[in-house]
Amino acid sequence: MARRIQQFYIADNKPASNSARDLFEYCVEKAMEKDIFSEAYMHNQWANLLFGYEKNSSERTDLMSKVKREYSTYFTHTTKYAFDEEKIKRDFPYLFGIDEDEDDGDYTTDSLVRDTIKAINKEIIEQQDPQNLESFKGSDLTLIRQQGNSYIYQVRLTMNDGQEPNIHESIPFVLKVYDKEVTCEAVDFDFITGVLFFTTNRRVNNASYCKVLLDSTFILDGLKKRLEDLKERGINEDLPFAKFLFEETDIINEVPHKSVPLSWYEHLDKSQKKAFLAALDHDFSLIWGPPGTGKSFTLASIIYALYKLGEERTVVCCLSNVAVDQLLCKLLDILDPEGVDIKPGNIYRAGRSMDSRVIGTDYLFPKDEITQQLREAIKQNQEKIKRLKELKLEKSEKSILLKAENKELREKLREHTEFLVKSSRLVFSTISNFVLSTTLYESKFDNLIVDEASMMAMPSLLALGHNISKRLILVGDFQQLSPISIVKDDLLQDSVFEMSGVNITNTNHPALKQLLSQRRSHKKIVDLINKTFYQGKLIPTANPNDEIIYSEPYPGRIIALKKVSDGAVRYTKGGTRQNKVFAENIIDILDELSQDKDAVFSIGIITPYKGQVSLLRALKYERKYDEKFDNRIKIGTIHTFQGSECDIIIFDMVDCFDMENGRPNRIGRLYSGNAGERLLNVAVSRARHKLIVVCDPEYIKNIPGNTLTTNSRSLFNKLSKF
Repeated sequence: MARRIQQFYIADNKPASNSARDLFEYCVEKAMEKDIFSEAYMHNQWANLLFGYEKNSSERTDLMSKVKREYSTYFTHTTKYAFDEEKIKRDFPYLFGIDEDEDDGDYTTDSLVRDTIKAINKEIIEQQDPQNLESFKGSDLTLIRQQGNSYIYQVRLTMNDGQEPNIHESIPFVLKVYDKEVTCEAVDFDFITGVLFFTTNRRVNNASYCKVLLDSTFILDGLKKRLEDLKERGINEDLPFAKFLFEETDIINEVPHKSVPLSWYEHLDKSQKKAFLAALDHDFSLIWGPPGTGKSFTLASIIYALYKLGEERTVVCCLSNVAVDQLLCKLLDILDPEGVDIKPGNIYRAGRSMDSRVIGTDYLFPKDEITQQLREAIKQNQEKIKRLKELKLEKSEKSILLKAENKELREKLREHTEFLVKSSRLVFSTISNFVLSTTLYESKFDNLIVDEASMMAMPSLLALGHNISKRLILVGDFQQLSPISIVKDDLLQDSVFEMSGVNITNTNHPALKQLLSQRRSHKKIVDLINKTFYQGKLIPTANPNDEIIYSEPYPGRIIALKKVSDGAVRYTKGGTRQNKVFAENIIDILDELSQDKDAVFSIGIITPYKGQVSLLRALKYERKYDEKFDNRIKIGTIHTFQGSECDIIIFDMVDCFDMENGRPNRIGRLYSGNAGERLLNVAVSRARHKLIVVCDPEYIKNIPGNTLTTNSRSLFNKLSKF
């Protein structure tokens, strides 16, 4: 992996380019040159001091805003802010004339692993910074019951205005009671009442006050330990993933294998067949799967073919448990009609599955008595929970106890069956489970498949690929969401596609195969993203659903704007954004949709900001919609919708010209740069039959500032015409 080469960023007293990184490094050098590096100034003062070459004051302010948004962690967080010298020296030593290389000579694989560990350390420090760590005040901490070796508690969370906790079943967190910290796992969370139910294996005294900390750095700690082990043992440079270490991903080797006669192959379209054959025939494959092109279907076919090869062992990794179960169910869709005779345990779902179909599929588990008893107990509890939900008792104590019991049963099932990792020919796991499970990490596999690999960076690739001998198959869409980190380091932020040199201007990589037939969305929705994000290569093949298209709201329209000119943005105490007028207009749309009592189509409400999600949930709850209609609605941030789709998508932009205090609004940083355009692509491409955008049309035509890319402006311009 080549290192970033130090450049001289001040040319003709200007930064080399207007990229956020070049602007930031220019600011640091300029501040040191003027001897004001340690001073604290207001935002406009910094803009004038550092970007004085710009004659227009608004341009100066925009440039400073871009730096502050993208590199906020490197400034003190006050109204008058200054550079954080310690952090900048740590992450950008060359700006201070410090040699960051610990050894002379060529950049080696040892250097890469060392630098990756350093990057992870920085990320852990940043994530645990009180400014970044998501925490909630808790009250009325109460023990509900001891169940086996677990204690079941409930606590009421007090959320800051606009906070939207990402708490769901089995998510780990830290409970802090006075000076005592306890590791816990969520059982259920009621967004309306703020009551969190959870389990822990330690007894905690009931308390009137406590704190809940959502700290996921334990995964990074586990990843760091794996890389430290890898550094000690050394890297086998003959393995497929080593191509990334030497920037040789364009060298593709053939992998001899026996023929695999599959009737299922005929179900693939032309582009899917090319990807399928490339994955089987070569040691390295990149499959570019734009939204709706049958990525999961193609991937399941490849997995099935690798299974049919015989003695080869394959591990399939996804980011989340839901994604693992969805992909495994896609494989089951192939296996069941084929009538394949599979020996129990040959296919193994590592970790804890919450999917009833997975739990209910006999050949995914051994036939011993303990396994059967655990699976039957989980199934019976699921049926009881379902009945309680139908009686609107989903949050009752009985339901919570059943969910807690199921969580423990799934953990026992995982522990009891983990030995299958060493013998199964096909293993499914989340990336984090792979990293944290010693059994998985140390197992040898012939093939590795990673879904949503566009969100995977170098640290995970090193951990996953170190024992893979034959094929590395990475699947995703580099035009959608990329790896997320606080620290601005290429090792943490560049996806495996970017590490291979693949981007929208360079799609001729020999390992890259693009899926082309877009079956999800109406042609007009595909046209919205096709030229802007996919070089115009997508082929729309979805059949229009006239029942949805010609229903209210906007009958006959596939793309429509809900035009709102009197909205105003407010910052919440949680540091996010809300627009009440926009949210109320969305509720008006839901009111209209709720009139059709016979409709069954799905409705997704999608927005960039957690604060708006929180507001929308609250307003929807106040409406007390019919349960059947309410269950058809999903509300979430754009990040939570990646990989999902709905018949109707309502995209709430939130941003508009004005703030609630009367000041002009600058568009949020989530829309800025390349990350912003990928976010927009995900937002509009979730819709199958109808897309409704809630916005001010004049605003999206004339968004102030220069933080948007050309592609983002192009997309907004297209939307403004509907």
